[in-house]
Amino acid sequence: MPDQDRDSFRSIEDLISYLSAIEASVEGEVEKIANSFDTLTDRISASLRSTLGDQSWLPETAKPSPPPPPTIATPLGYFEALRDWVSRHRAITAAVVCFLGTGAFLIWRRRRLNRVKRRAKRGKNGQRTDVVVLAGPPSAPLTRSLSLDLERRGFIVYIPVNSLWEERLIQAESKADIHPLHLDVTSPSSLASTIRKVTALLNPSEPPKYPLRLVSLILLPQTPSPPECRSIAHISADSWSDAFSIHLLSPFTLLQAFLPLIVSHNTSILFLSHTNTPSLSPPLHGEANVVAHALDSYISTLRKELAAAGDINIARFKLGALDDGSDRDALKMAIALRHDDRAASSNSGPETAPEQRKVRGSPLRELHLEVFDAIVGKRKGTVYVGRGSRTYDILGKVIPQGIVGWMLGLKAQKEQAQNQKQADDVVDGSQASPGWERLDQISGEESA
Repeated sequence: MPDQDRDSFRSIEDLISYLSAIEASVEGEVEKIANSFDTLTDRISASLRSTLGDQSWLPETAKPSPPPPPTIATPLGYFEALRDWVSRHRAITAAVVCFLGTGAFLIWRRRRLNRVKRRAKRGKNGQRTDVVVLAGPPSAPLTRSLSLDLERRGFIVYIPVNSLWEERLIQAESKADIHPLHLDVTSPSSLASTIRKVTALLNPSEPPKYPLRLVSLILLPQTPSPPECRSIAHISADSWSDAFSIHLLSPFTLLQAFLPLIVSHNTSILFLSHTNTPSLSPPLHGEANVVAHALDSYISTLRKELAAAGDINIARFKLGALDDGSDRDALKMAIALRHDDRAASSNSGPETAPEQRKVRGSPLRELHLEVFDAIVGKRKGTVYVGRGSRTYDILGKVIPQGIVGWMLGLKAQKEQAQNQKQADDVVDGSQASPGWERLDQISGEESA
């Protein structure tokens, strides 16, 4: 190697780089020669096939086969196009199939359950033996609807009352197995006396052939619903006291009184309350939010304490929007009974009822079926019934509170609360009850 070349290769790395470049150059030239040879071979083969194919003296078997005809893309049919789209979008297809399959299964399951006849157990002679205590306002449409459905399915229903007017509401139904139960939770002596009577009814001194059995205690604690939204600063101590006493203390006291019978008869306990608004914990709804969350905490503690007492089913029904078709019938009945007790009812002129907003909800049949399944132990834990019950509960756990306030129009609610505060300063304290005003308005509408 010349001296000038030896000076250029001063290291082994330079030598390796030089050899690599030579190797790459040689490979490139060889590839070009091979491609040129392939091209030339293809041309010679095509020329020979064309020349031999035109010779008449050559037998047909020895002639080369003609080239295949060009393929023409035919339009795909509906099934082939669908199959091609599915093969190219497998993730979307899997999601759609899962969604449709789950929906179809739920619809099939609901229809199958609806076809099952639900009837209470009876004695061999057809006598009713299952007793249900339905603790809710007798004038509430939900209480009336549940009592009629349970009686129709074969239960003996007792509804606690604390006034003659409520007793007459129940007797007006003219049902032999729906009875009023005189019970005053504010009087410990009266409460204890009632419980002793119920105990004597269920456990008589001489056991009958078909003894009665307390199968369920259904509690309907009402959610506080003030006429206007109010901030905590404008809720008086009396309002808090009334909310706790009516919506929490009364059902808790009633349940505590029935606990010995519940444990001895392995009675199921059902809590039913509307939870759409409290699930979001919106501002300006302090009473409803506090009562709903206190009820949830109470139910959670009760489940843990009664876990050692046996298999006692404690179901929490979170109700959404329900299509209560019996609302107007209950109001008509309340009007008739109320007017019998009011001496000046003939002097009151007809009034025009304000237009009521109609909210479309789930049919009450869904609630009736779920309540029966919970009584017999088929439904446990939390049960969602009514339009929006599950959705509002999920949104309340996921959506931040700031977004909830924005969705509900916090500014508009503040202005409404201020207007309500100004109106409260000029309202006469002797104003009639809004509930009876509504009854009178509907009464005037019917008489007109």
